[in-house]
Amino acid sequence: CSAEIAALDELSISFTVAKAAMGASIAVMASNDIVSQFLVTSGKWEQSETVKAFQEYDVVMQQKAKGTCAQPPCVDKVFLDVGANLGTWTFYAALHGYHTVSVEGSPPNFALLQLSKCLNPDLAPRINFVDSFVNEGSEHCLVVCDLANQGDVTLNCKAEEWTEPAMTAYKAEFTKHNRNVRLTRTMTRQLDTIIAQVLEEHPNFPNVFHGMKIDIEGSELMAMRGAPKLLAGQGAAELPIIFSEVWYHIRGGPQPDAYFQLMRAAGYELRDPSCLWVWFAEQDAATLARIMKNGIENVCFVKKGSIPAPVPQPPPEVALPPPVVPAPVPVPEPAPVPVPVPVPAPVVLAKHERHITDAERQTCSAEIAALVGLNIEYAIVKTPLGISLAVMRGNDIVSKALLEYGQWEHPDTVQAFEAYNRAVEHREKGTCAQPPCVDKVFLDIGTNLGTWSFYAALQGMHTVSVEGSPPNFALLQLSKCLNPELAPRINLVDSFVSEGSEYCLIMCDLSNQGDVMLNCQDHEWTEPELTAHREMLRVKERRMNVLLTRTMTRRLDDVIAEALAAHPNFPNVFRGMKIDIEGSELMAMRGAPKLLAGQEF
Repeated sequence: CSAEIAALDELSISFTVAKAAMGASIAVMASNDIVSQFLVTSGKWEQSETVKAFQEYDVVMQQKAKGTCAQPPCVDKVFLDVGANLGTWTFYAALHGYHTVSVEGSPPNFALLQLSKCLNPDLAPRINFVDSFVNEGSEHCLVVCDLANQGDVTLNCKAEEWTEPAMTAYKAEFTKHNRNVRLTRTMTRQLDTIIAQVLEEHPNFPNVFHGMKIDIEGSELMAMRGAPKLLAGQGAAELPIIFSEVWYHIRGGPQPDAYFQLMRAAGYELRDPSCLWVWFAEQDAATLARIMKNGIENVCFVKKGSIPAPVPQPPPEVALPPPVVPAPVPVPEPAPVPVPVPVPAPVVLAKHERHITDAERQTCSAEIAALVGLNIEYAIVKTPLGISLAVMRGNDIVSKALLEYGQWEHPDTVQAFEAYNRAVEHREKGTCAQPPCVDKVFLDIGTNLGTWSFYAALQGMHTVSVEGSPPNFALLQLSKCLNPELAPRINLVDSFVSEGSEYCLIMCDLSNQGDVMLNCQDHEWTEPELTAHREMLRVKERRMNVLLTRTMTRRLDDVIAEALAAHPNFPNVFRGMKIDIEGSELMAMRGAPKLLAGQEF
């Protein structure tokens, strides 16, 4: 695979290879990419969605004709993957005997896909990659890549070419909000054009695609507007079933109902993500409301008549014998009939989720009440290490990872604590104001849901764990209550940190609620400034569903001095620190000159 590796070197992409749970070898980015991190730590990404979708694609295989091709013998089944990313859907399809047309425009992702194809020679003949972005037509677009999550890119398109001044001004909007993005120009193509070209290059492909997945970060509507022949089953291919991500804000339309209307006009039914149950107008309204709340939703579009929706069947008729007239008998008083008590349906738990016990509900009632007051739905995860963590039940990436896999950043945590323990061995333990001093203290800035802090407590460290997000802090308080043996070593500080005491906006994207960013200035945010900032997020960044709240920050030196005053048995040597506060690390460290210089503590 020397040519494929050379292509990655030319793009300066540091990569590693993950062995996916399905058996394929997947080339992934070595850092700063969420999908890559999931594949390295758990071997999976969207595994449950993929399995469900292919169960329905197989139903299509059984119920529809296989189609014809220009040059028999035709291949049996073809899967269309638009927005292939790192290829988890594509390689799953190939493992199940599908040939694929896999469309991916991001140069780093495409180079990694090429290496993955080379690493799986048994699957390679069934995988066909197309290096392209798709849209309504041929347009001049900017590819926007956030360097904190490099595999996930969005498009900003217009009719004329992007000039250097326009690109500079656009990037400045991101820089202003502490987002480090890479902007590159590209051209898009119509999906109909791509499919026609693929079928011409592969004359043994049938004119029926048996399934499709589309996930292109909010550009789904524009892509489908560029596929009228595909949706109508004319010319290139027929497509009976589509598994699609839907964003609240879709390029070309402010709400997903424009997407739904386009698909209905093409003869598709909107169904739930299992593809079974048809959603009618009243359910559509609920779906739209949920998308507007969550930001992202998965749906299924099925061509009418492709997969029948399940219909309740009446019981079979049974021939009755002729009636027999019984002799009259005395009728006793009927005994009272007990009223049946309805039995609630069993709750289906996630893989690493557990029920909260009645005793825990009583002991942790104050912490649970705090979450209820914030309108936070929570679940309890039992990690493989035996820690119980409270997480969000909804749109939060860290919570989803913990529910599905029981861990988050576990390899990073283990490596870091190996280094911290070496530091403990080679340094003096330090002095404290009130001996006997505790052995070792860990500083966790940006605690999130506490995976690093609770791991530290398991390793015998005391913690100073700083988290400013109200939902995250409330979940941490419940987690502390659920782990009474670790609780004495965990010290939570409810604060955001920056260079000084500043007026800041907390920006919470409701599609990933546990991950917040700050935008700070030297005066309090006024209502007109809030309105202007919200409009900038909507227009410039296509971020429609962001919650903005005001807060004040503190200096990290002040936070630490207060923690040491509250715990006089803490030594003046911290054994290790983790800081992860979404781009505000520099400002936080500028507020910690004493800590960095080793003065006072």
